Amino acid sequence: MPVTFADVRARFPKQFPQSARIECGPGWAGIVARFLEDVGDVTVHAVRQKMGVLRIEADGSTDDTHARLLAEFRSRVTCEECGSRGHMRVRDGWKRCRCDGHCTPEEYCQPPRPAWTMGRATTKGYLWYDPETDAVRIIDNLASIGMPARYIQALKTHGGI
Repeated sequence: MPVTFADVRARFPKQFPQSARIECGPGWAGIVARFLEDVGDVTVHAVRQKMGVLRIEADGSTDDTHARLLAEFRSRVTCEECGSRGHMRVRDGWKRCRCDGHCTPEEYCQPPRPAWTMGRATTKGYLWYDPETDAVRIIDNLASIGMPARYIQALKTHGGI
């Protein structure tokens, strides 16, 4: 049975108080629960969807960067409606992560994004999320994750890595 936001509030009443705003679909409640399991003393003020990705607004811990990043990346492959495996889809300019069962007919035809798009350039290197191992790591060889040469060159040219 999927985790609900009511479950998260009951399990983490101090970290996820009744006053915390929920501005995303119920499918991401499990991701929020995992975030709260991983972090220390935080207070969540809001969980929301922005650009198709989960954003957690919280304060209290300065050591939750990795957990926030994992939550964000997990939301990129989790249906916001039901919590099943999904992928980013675009409709009328709006991004959202949906499984095949919760997408519109026009979104159904959209293939999953390439694996190399599950990352971002940082000052430490290219941070990449592997959904199969549920791990975030720095990738030195961008071609190894399927990134096309033109994107690798663009990142190098513009100082992204």
